[in-house]
Amino acid sequence: MFDDLEKTFAKRVEDRVLDTRCGYMEAVNLLCEEMEIEPELVAKYLSKPIIEKIKVEAQKVNLLPREPQLFSDDA
Repeated sequence: MFDDLEKTFAKRVEDRVLDTRCGYMEAVNLLCEEMEIEPELVAKYLSKPIIEKIKVEAQKVNLLPREPQLFSDDA
């Protein structure tokens, strides 16, 4: 099961985001619930771009501190 998970989990997350228009954090949590897997176990199967997108989402909702930026993207 974990061999298949390693190859397909990141793709499943991307597909879920596109299909349901939810965020990356929510997509990961939904897939973990459906597959009955702890989120801590699938973290290593996420691609770097997905991890970066989750980080940005978490910063937007103040779950992670924002990194100082020279120019703001919000303006």
